[in-house]
This record gives sequence, C-alpha cells and structure tokens, in this order.
Amino acid sequence: MSKILLTKKLDQELLDLLGAQARTVTVPDHQDDLFDRELADTQALLLSTAYQMTRERIMAAPHLKVISRTGVGVDNIDLKAAAERGVLVLNTPTANSETVAEHTAALILALVKQLAWYDRAIRQGNFAIRRRNLGHDLDGMTLGLLGCGRIGRLVADKMRLAFGLSVLAYDPYPADHPGITFVDSPDALCRQSDIVSLHMPLLPETRLIMNRERLALLRPGSYLVNTARGGLIDETALAEQLQDGRLAGAALDVFADEPLPSDHPLIMCQNTILTPHAAALTTECSARVARQAVEGIADYLAGRKPAHIVRL
Repeated sequence: MSKILLTKKLDQELLDLLGAQARTVTVPDHQDDLFDRELADTQALLLSTAYQMTRERIMAAPHLKVISRTGVGVDNIDLKAAAERGVLVLNTPTANSETVAEHTAALILALVKQLAWYDRAIRQGNFAIRRRNLGHDLDGMTLGLLGCGRIGRLVADKMRLAFGLSVLAYDPYPADHPGITFVDSPDALCRQSDIVSLHMPLLPETRLIMNRERLALLRPGSYLVNTARGGLIDETALAEQLQDGRLAGAALDVFADEPLPSDHPLIMCQNTILTPHAAALTTECSARVARQAVEGIADYLAGRKPAHIVRL
C-alpha cells in the first residue's frame, strides 16, 4: 500500500481517484515537525505552497517517488535534489491560467481606476476625493508583460480586446501571438510601458529581475502588477518609489516573505493594492488544481505517464 502525504484537504471524490490501495495522511499548514515525520515513509506527496521541499527533506525521504505540486510554480522544490534522487516532479500548469489572468486584469483595473483609494476615502467621509485624485483611461495605454506564457497571453487578450491597450512583451522564449509586440530586453519593456505586469517563474536568473536599477527605468507615473512570485521584485526599492510618488501605484498578490510581515514597507504605501497570494484561489480553480494534482499521482501509481512532468 502506497502512503500519500497531502498538504491540502481533499474531498472524497478526489481521494477515490487515488485508489483503494493508497493510504493518505493530511498535514495542516505550518506544521513542519509533523510534516517531516510523515514524510519519512511517504511514497507520493501532494504539495502546496505551505512547505518547502529542500534538499535536506528530499534526501531524508528515501521512499519518496513523486511530488505533485498544486500550482504552476515549483520554486519551493529543490529540483536538482529531486532529480538526483530520481523523484518525479509534477505540476498543474493548465488548471489556473484563466483564473490568474482574471485576477491580474482585475488588479490592473482597480489600480488605474483607483477603486481601492476611492473605497477607503468614502468610508472615511471623504467624498471630495472624486475631484482631487483622478484615475486614468485604460484605452490607449501600453501594457508590458514581463514573461509571456499561458497567463501572460490571456492577460494580453483580455486587456487588449476589452479595454484597447497596446501590448508589449519580453520573454526569453517568445512565441508569436496576435496583438503582442515582443521587445528584446526587460529594460526596453520598462521604458515603453505604462503598466508592467510580471508573469515569470522564480528562477536564479529571474530573481530580483525588477531590481532597484530596473525599477528606475519605469516611466514616472506608471504602474507595476505582480501575480507571479514575490522574489521577482526588490520590494524595498519598490516601496521607496511608491512613497515618493515616482510610481503611480502597484498591485501585488505575491511577496518575498509570506504572510507579508505587518511592518513591511509596502503596507505603509497608500498607492498599493495587496492581495494574499489568492489569484488562483477561486472555488472553481481550487477544484481544478486539486484534481489535476491528484490525477498526476494516480497516473504515476497506476504505471501511466503523468501529463505534466516538470523538467530541469
């Protein structure tokens, strides 16, 4: 009987997909000692963002054969250590694309139209803000996509077709897409965009891609949106540029440290919209992601090739 360690509670229908020969154990978030104990004799792991699969943990799990990540990003898995141990890593790249793209579009709209500012002000009795703090028209703006995979292309389509934005993109592996003009560097993207939206994985070569120097290349009065990974941005430098008014605003769903510390400088910036790594957490998307992650484990245990294998 295979032991499957779950870091996400599953309903009975999904448990049934794993088969009668599987024994499942669920570990709640932030229970590291319990997680490590249960991992020691686990064959398959269904992994959320709550735990880091470090080299030490992978090497301390001699029976582990497969890790199925409930999401696209695998930056919480040491892929080299997994490869050395022969542990197969799976993810769910097609389950959350539409949902994250919708969240990104919602953040862009709320940011440029200043909906969060207006809401806060009117609750404080400040109706006069309607004349003092004006938003902008999206039509005619340029959206720059730093990374242009599934999610980036969906964001491009939504913003271009519904709101009339021009779309630029930088991607190290560009693929032609209607209505998107590719530029040859992140620097060129920053210089030419009114709104920059990040859609890159967190890798050694992308960590802090929006560093202090590149943030300074953004146009004065422009906006930054991140629904990818917090480690892509120098958050301290971003907060400084937001506080001095050089940037008009930022909308962030992800952060270098999560949960976001209560004394983080971004919390003090009034021209920000902050959401709690929730872009993919709709009812429908959560169900799709869980099913796709479970199907990957079920396929492996049944001797079938899983659909979404992560390669180094």
